[in-house]
Amino acid sequence: IDRLRFTFGVQSLVEANSKGDRNPTSVRLQIHLERYGQWVVEKEITITGKTTTQYLASVIVDNLPPRPFGIRMIRVTADSTTDQLQNNTVWSSYTEIIDVRQRYPNTAVIGLQVESEQFGSQQVTRNYHFFGRIIHVPSNYDPVARTYSGIWDGTFKPAYSNNPAWCLWDVLTHPRYGMGQRIGAADVD
Repeated sequence: IDRLRFTFGVQSLVEANSKGDRNPTSVRLQIHLERYGQWVVEKEITITGKTTTQYLASVIVDNLPPRPFGIRMIRVTADSTTDQLQNNTVWSSYTEIIDVRQRYPNTAVIGLQVESEQFGSQQVTRNYHFFGRIIHVPSNYDPVARTYSGIWDGTFKPAYSNNPAWCLWDVLTHPRYGMGQRIGAADVD
């Protein structure tokens, strides 16, 4: 776990005066984490406003202690003792966040960012032209002209190719994404 997201809030947040006017009020909370046996204040939160419905907020706590550790939320503001002050607090949830480095090894990734105003109501269309993978083809093969010259000496060269026969041979013999760990080049006829 790299970070924690705490979601908390108030069921309502309003204070009525003697005339019946509803005024904003506030409530203070603290998030504590247990670090090496000691409770430490990680975040101080003050929610200020006026609402008669539930309001939730979130904060993220980084730099977590080694596990296991304790978590607690403390309400610093005194509890309401009158119907004129409504400020009940709720702890809705916490979320464990694990930062994963999303890598795409051996993959071409394309990203495009455009302003939608440039295209009005039209759908943005993207087209790409790519050569494909560099695969092993016979040394006497010209992948552009798709022709063979002379007698093949039994060796291969790396080249871009969209020839289905050599693409299939590559898939059958490549050790990473093909069957190359189970069969060898001599097994493909």
